[in-house]
Amino acid sequence: MPNLARPVPARQILSREPAQRMRVPRGRVVAGVLVLLALVALAWMDGGEEPLHPIAQEIELPGAAR
Repeated sequence: MPNLARPVPARQILSREPAQRMRVPRGRVVAGVLVLLALVALAWMDGGEEPLHPIAQEIELPGAAR
């Protein structure tokens, strides 16, 4: 089976220089940060909490507790 990996130059393997990193476009980074901030703001405003509701029914107590 042939090796389908991209060949790496010998100079890059043996050198102490770091490999070149892929650059992410600034617009994508800004868009990702804005989406993340929008999700955090939505979760903070919603809060996920509900107010306490009083119990609206009678509870029968045993005879000694009356």
